[in-house]
Amino acid sequence: MALSPDDKDFFAKVENGLKLAIQRLYEQKAANNEMAIISVNGEIKHVSARELLEKEKQEKH
Repeated sequence: MALSPDDKDFFAKVENGLKLAIQRLYEQKAANNEMAIISVNGEIKHVSARELLEKEKQEKH
């Protein structure tokens, strides 16, 4: 079953909202010098939120 244009627009908005929420979470954790818990290929990792933000910033450029 194909998605209608309205459904595609809705899912795009949800995806963008989730990305924004994750970005803000990492920013808040970085401001408090906290670790972020992520999954890499099913393996749980604890990484610096600041490092995640720096890596994301480098990948955008």
